Amino acid sequence: MFTDQTYRPVLEIASSKEMNKGEKHTRMTCFPMSDSTVSISGYSKHPEFYTHTVTFLVEDCLFRIAKEPLEAESTVFRDMFLLPQGDTETVEGQSDTSPVILRGVSKEDFESLLRALMYRQHGENRGPDLNHDQWLSVLKLSTMWDFRGLRNAAIQHLGTPSLPLDPIDKMELALQYDIRVWLVPALLALAQRSAPISVEEGRRIGFENALKLASVREKLKLQTVVETTEFAYKSMLRTHEYETRRLVLGDRDSEAEKFDYTPFIRQVFDL
Repeated sequence: MFTDQTYRPVLEIASSKEMNKGEKHTRMTCFPMSDSTVSISGYSKHPEFYTHTVTFLVEDCLFRIAKEPLEAESTVFRDMFLLPQGDTETVEGQSDTSPVILRGVSKEDFESLLRALMYRQHGENRGPDLNHDQWLSVLKLSTMWDFRGLRNAAIQHLGTPSLPLDPIDKMELALQYDIRVWLVPALLALAQRSAPISVEEGRRIGFENALKLASVREKLKLQTVVETTEFAYKSMLRTHEYETRRLVLGDRDSEAEKFDYTPFIRQVFDL
């Protein structure tokens, strides 16, 4: 019979020996609040399975997440968490009333980063279902906060051959986030295309880069030239002439779109 004393339910996991046949292996038991209160100081914290959380404020939204993935994958957050702690009641990140404020970061960008991070920490071994814009958010924040694994994953997803980026988009991202492996393919595609670099495109990739690219592509053409080679045959020196084509200065030839500009790109851009 219940009294006025306050009770609280406690979920117990019982062994199979304790349960009657056909019963579930969990049961709910009610204990008086006074009897079920335990002293926290009397228990140790498991070194692996005791999760420490941190609270962030991004725009107008609070996020409370485990600290461990942030510490494991980001040198920026690892160093931040190692900073000396003050009074535990006022330590930033330990409560909703005193969160770590992430200024200059959008809620959508932070959500995308956390989705990618948590998929890598938990669940099935597959990539998160992020769209193109969300992967751009992951690339942005992973570069900012030095999540090297997430940055590599974002570069891999954004650079997939099945969904190729526009060359201008690819070069702009490569310059902004220091993705050197994207520069030569993007520049090669821009050098080979028939359309010249527009003013808007020059603004996006930088006018100095646009001028360098123009020096590679706009005044080059394929020219047919006669090459001569000599060889000895039956004690006689013979000369053989043949036609070949080379890239020379001049008005751009339509067939120059098929030319491999890679050596010129590497030379002009010092890649």
